[in-house]
Amino acid sequence: MAKLRSLDGKYLNDLWNVNAKHALYREDGKWYHQLKDFPGALFDANGYIVFETKDDYLKSPYLQIQKDLHAPNGISSIPGYVRVTENNQLQRLSRSIKKVSESKKAYVVTKLPKGQQQPKRSLIQTERVIRDTQVGLWVKYVHEYCCQICGVTLQITSGQRYAEAHHIQPLGKDHNGPDVVENVLCVCPNHHVLLDYAVISIDKSKLRYVDGHEINEGYINYHNSIRYKGAV
Repeated sequence: MAKLRSLDGKYLNDLWNVNAKHALYREDGKWYHQLKDFPGALFDANGYIVFETKDDYLKSPYLQIQKDLHAPNGISSIPGYVRVTENNQLQRLSRSIKKVSESKKAYVVTKLPKGQQQPKRSLIQTERVIRDTQVGLWVKYVHEYCCQICGVTLQITSGQRYAEAHHIQPLGKDHNGPDVVENVLCVCPNHHVLLDYAVISIDKSKLRYVDGHEINEGYINYHNSIRYKGAV
């Protein structure tokens, strides 16, 4: 099996569809070589900042441009920084490329999906959140369609499993949770309904985990303190 390639600016530029002409990467987001072509992008382990023109880059008060480029507080402190993931998930992700089947379509899951810190909305007759389906697909894939709460895996056919992706802090109005992997659990349909109706709490210590997928405790606290209605 092929392995995920090592991180660099070119890889993240392609992965996150930034379309920069020059892309540089440093895990901590502080020291870089100079950007030479524009739009140019600086990446760290969780996101990126784009400079549309050379003038924007040279005049940025957040950069110290000498022989090398220095962002003293990291690029994540610069206005316009786009956060794609949290807690250096990409650094810890090292899974083999596999084909999985869902809804009679084959997908190749090779990358941590971008997600959306502020998911877009589309007005049809009522407002609904446009979800990044790759986020849910990725979470289900890495857990091999096994419920993180009860460990059940539903076998639909000999070659197809089924699970559902639950946003711990919901995406809709009043909650406005992000569509990122740190806010998503892989669950069976029964537990999905119980979580949606907030009649069960989430015990982080009892969840099933796999390498590369971490749950942000803040989302669990939100569910338990804001949404949970008490045991049925």
